[in-house]
Formats: sequence, structure tokens, C-alpha cells
Amino acid sequence: MDLFECNEELFEANCDPSVRVYVNQGGTSSGKTYCIMQRLIAIALSEPRAIITVVGQDLPNLKVGALRDMKTITGGSDWMQRFVKFNDSTSTMTMMNGSIIEFKSYANAQDAKSGKRDYLFVNEANGVTYAIYWQLAIRTRKKVWLDYNPSARFWAHDEVINTKGTRLIITDHRGNPFLTEEEHARIETITDKELWEVYARGKTGKISGLVLTNW
Repeated sequence: MDLFECNEELFEANCDPSVRVYVNQGGTSSGKTYCIMQRLIAIALSEPRAIITVVGQDLPNLKVGALRDMKTITGGSDWMQRFVKFNDSTSTMTMMNGSIIEFKSYANAQDAKSGKRDYLFVNEANGVTYAIYWQLAIRTRKKVWLDYNPSARFWAHDEVINTKGTRLIITDHRGNPFLTEEEHARIETITDKELWEVYARGKTGKISGLVLTNW
């Protein structure tokens, strides 16, 4: 799927002009990260000199998540490859119009104070501390996106979701039209009830490590 072949309902939910912070809570394979990356690439192509920061727990996590999705989206489009350039050493994508998408991780809140941006995406937000998020969000001029699998309640539920200008979007694999029937079935047949609630339905759970309550 390329930039314009997307889950239209989810994409539009992340485009509401009245919203500043989009909280994407979802089960596995719901398409939330991929859709947000499509949205950010569309912004970068349409807004000259936009600065977009994608943050994760660490760069290895970003490389197999949001960064991989970005490369899949841009790599699947011949015309897009003429407009973008990716620097592996800095984990930064630059558009011909001067916009950039940078992939970063921060050691602590002090580290997160450096730099400002137009747009922020915190990927797998439950792996990032609230102190780091707050420092990044306060230095973001326009909009913020979060996504996560809701394995347990964390700061997004307590500090972000119910604030003004925030939209909570809950998704699960059933709304992703790009999965195979086998992929849908594999998720639906998760046997542990707590894991099924989180990963098949995107509901906030109480999973602690690898301890399963019905073992």
C-alpha cells in the first residue's frame, strides 16, 4: 500500500482540524502507526520547511516500527522517491520543499528540552516517560500524535486523554482492510482473555510483564 492507499476512516480521524493531540490506542495490527506515518508524510510534502519529530523509547524500536513504515510508504512510490532523501546516519528524511521528518529518542526530560518542532509523533508512547513527553509537547507548535498498545494504564490515560483539544481513537485489527484472513484469525484466536482484550480489541488491560492470570 502506498501513501494514498490507506485506511480512509482512520486517516480522516487523525486529520480533524479542531484537534491538537490525537491519542491512537489500539490492538496489534490495527494500522495506527502506519496511518499516522502516512499522515505525517502527507504534511511534510504539503507544508514547506515543516519540522516533524518522531519519538520512540529508543532507535532500535523505531527502526522496526515507525521508521520501517516510513521507508515502506516512500519506497513503494516511484514519484515519492524523487522528492525525498533519507539519511541513515542521522535517521532523518528530507523533502525537496525543505520539510524534515526526524526520528529520535531521549534519555531524560533534560535531553528532551533541546529543539522545537511543528509536529510530534510519540510512537509506542507507553515506552516513553511523561516528563519526556511533556517537554516535547510544550515545544511543539501545531499537532501531536500518540500511539500505543494499551497493555496497562499509563500517563496518557491520566494526563492527556481528558484534556481539551484531545481526541481518543480506539482501533483494532478488524478495521484494517490490508490484513489477510489468516492474520485476522491469528489475532482473534488469542486464548488468554486479558491478552485478547488488549491485542484483539484495543482495550486497556492490566498485563504485567509476562505473567498471565489464567495460566
